[in-house]
Amino acid sequence: MNGRLEKGYIGLSFDDGRIDNYTIVYPLLKKYNIPATFNITTGYIKGDKDAKPTDVKPMTVNMVKEFGANPLFEIAGHGYYHRNDIDDIKKGFSELKEILKVKTLTPDGDGFASPGTGLSQIVWQKLGSGRGDVKYARVSLRYLNHVKLKTFIRKASRVLKWPVLYRLAYQDTLMNNMQDGILYFVPVLSSITNSELEALIKYAAVHKKALVLMFHSIVLKGQIHDNWDFEENKFEKLLLFIQEMQSKELLDVLTSMEISKRLK
Repeated sequence: MNGRLEKGYIGLSFDDGRIDNYTIVYPLLKKYNIPATFNITTGYIKGDKDAKPTDVKPMTVNMVKEFGANPLFEIAGHGYYHRNDIDDIKKGFSELKEILKVKTLTPDGDGFASPGTGLSQIVWQKLGSGRGDVKYARVSLRYLNHVKLKTFIRKASRVLKWPVLYRLAYQDTLMNNMQDGILYFVPVLSSITNSELEALIKYAAVHKKALVLMFHSIVLKGQIHDNWDFEENKFEKLLLFIQEMQSKELLDVLTSMEISKRLK
């Protein structure tokens, strides 16, 4: 699809397969009936000591199976050892599909979230650039122009916490089409406020663009231990805001695979 979308789309994307994705995120998403994509580092959930992207405890294999059986959610690849080389990506897919007993991770094919956004163009070409079983690769944010200025705005927004600055810093990452199977995402750090996220989501709705928000851990209030944690109370407030926007038919909440289909 080229040009203007029918409405705004938002996707929630969670990396690694951390235990809180099951104990905290899973019940909240089911409560509000909101879909999401979980990008699984296969060796991590299998307990391979060499596949440890974080010190946070992983989900169990059975938990991942439960996610995979729920049509509300998408399971996507995130490498076996949390790497971006072709062998690791393929191993991650192969063993994840064996766990889930499927030929492809979704009926439409496989999705891949690049660990550390380090996916090279060469490796992506070897995977088919969105034209084989792997339909999309989720990478990092992007700037369409004025890179130095927008980098400065992004840094300033971290200090000032003005929603308009946050929106200006990240609005180039929103999409209305997809080239070569690439999805861009906005990272959600512990320091980001709900007002900042809401400003960006409203922009996506008004301008009919797709926005993918990338999370790692959702933790209890006051238990943040690094930049990749986001507090549960803030996350639930975000879900309520998204649900309200969706009820007004201003946007749809979709998995990464569903967003990729609408952007083609």
